[in-house]
Amino acid sequence: MKQHETKRDLLILAGFVLLAFFGCLVFLRVGGIYVSPDETANAFFARQFADTGSLSTFDSLNVDLKDALHPRSVISVMGRLLPGSFIGLPVLYGFFMTATGDWILPFLTPLIAAVAVFAWYGIIRRIFSREIGLLSAIFFAVHPAWWYYSARSLMHNVLFLSLLLFGAYFLVARPSRGRRFADADFALTGLCIGLALFVRTSEALWIALAVLAAAVVYARARIPWRKVAVVFAAFVVALVPLAVVNQATYGRPFATGYTVETSVGGLDADETGTEHELETAASGPSVLLSLFFPFGFSYRDLAKNVFFYGFELFWWMSLLVLIGVPLAFPNRSLAKELRRPRRAYLAFTLAACAYLALMYGSWTFFDNPDPTQVTIGNSHVRYWLPVYALLTPFAAFAVRWLSRRTFTETARRFAVVAIMIACVGLSIRTSFFSPQDGLAYAAETLETSRAIRSRVLRLTESNAVIVVDRGDKLFFPDRRVRYPLRDEATYALMPRIILRAPLYYYGITLPQIDVDYLNDVKLAGLGLQIEPIETFYIETLYRITRREN
Repeated sequence: MKQHETKRDLLILAGFVLLAFFGCLVFLRVGGIYVSPDETANAFFARQFADTGSLSTFDSLNVDLKDALHPRSVISVMGRLLPGSFIGLPVLYGFFMTATGDWILPFLTPLIAAVAVFAWYGIIRRIFSREIGLLSAIFFAVHPAWWYYSARSLMHNVLFLSLLLFGAYFLVARPSRGRRFADADFALTGLCIGLALFVRTSEALWIALAVLAAAVVYARARIPWRKVAVVFAAFVVALVPLAVVNQATYGRPFATGYTVETSVGGLDADETGTEHELETAASGPSVLLSLFFPFGFSYRDLAKNVFFYGFELFWWMSLLVLIGVPLAFPNRSLAKELRRPRRAYLAFTLAACAYLALMYGSWTFFDNPDPTQVTIGNSHVRYWLPVYALLTPFAAFAVRWLSRRTFTETARRFAVVAIMIACVGLSIRTSFFSPQDGLAYAAETLETSRAIRSRVLRLTESNAVIVVDRGDKLFFPDRRVRYPLRDEATYALMPRIILRAPLYYYGITLPQIDVDYLNDVKLAGLGLQIEPIETFYIETLYRITRREN
């Protein structure tokens, strides 16, 4: 009977996973162009790694210009273009592409995310129950945050969390238990957790704190040190490639794109809130405080962000979680062997959610040009993916409790189905049709952007340099880019660039008064002039040339 129920659960879950997977393919028709600079950089370096086994490419012009030409999320060091963020995703996806070809790239994250949903089912059903495991996994599969960033397939966050869940699955579910190679589960646990930190090394602290909290609550009388040693050994093995690739890329085994020193000619921060700025910003009264809270600590920002992104944005999930939290606490009617893992899960969840809320909630990200907008595309959502996942069992408890308020088994099943359909509908609306950042809206925007890119590439020479405001993600790597225009260092570089390559500016269409100011004052002093070439909606491509005497 239990085997039959498990098969039924897997079939039901497969239906939701397929729905989520095919929804993630919304960007296929605009392949090769991405929403953010991070995705553009990851795609570029994944292909670079697949083709050459290296995460760098050389641009001789950057040697002459002191590393001034690179998009956001990419750095340049002595003419070498390098990743400006974590290297795990480009390396892992590059390996897949080496074996299968470039076509696999847009499918990798949705596929891995789909498998992670089944892993989550396996974890939660063993900690709580089969019913809670199924409902939790369904909530996870169609949670707007998970769905949205699985479709945004070149961001690090979904891959990181998936690998972490794989490690947890081998530890909790123990699929090799009772077999000859039972220790393989512990080896795979360490391997997956190590790969997760290979993808996002900055998450190590909260994982360590949450694991410690769970271990203290679990409090076994005898610690299986041999199994701990297997986990640790596999963990170290998984991180060895990180040190090796960092050494080959940045010249130091523990350097990253966030910490490596770059020339003053380049631009290290993205004022619109890309990962480079987010991961390197740190403030606080002490080194210790800045270690635990790299973005400082602000009660006001914390309260605001937790309310907006923790409660309001996915309000239906928040309501279910609030109902389900008290229902999830184990009572004395449960056997001790069942109470212990539940308490460990609750301790892990409390520690992880509290720390992630304090760390990221104290910082304000400016992903949207309008900083007052609370949307699914803002960085808090992807940084809090572990929080949303960990809270799904509480929503499942709420659904079970609400369904049991009915009087018949048929009514109970109808209540569960009705609640889940409503939640899926709300998730689809939020993921796909949210104003500004919804996937359907983003796909239409990228379709327009691809047409613009194609036209701009035809209008510019292959060796041209394009100065951009936010268009670096459109034109790199087909054209060299310099970001941004409104920067004195950019103006100072223009006379040097124009001696070596054709120079253009692409951005918001300038009023005629601004064009006149540039031609009569700003650029005139540099011996340059600017003229419009073609307008695309509210943006224009301009050519910058040497001023005629």
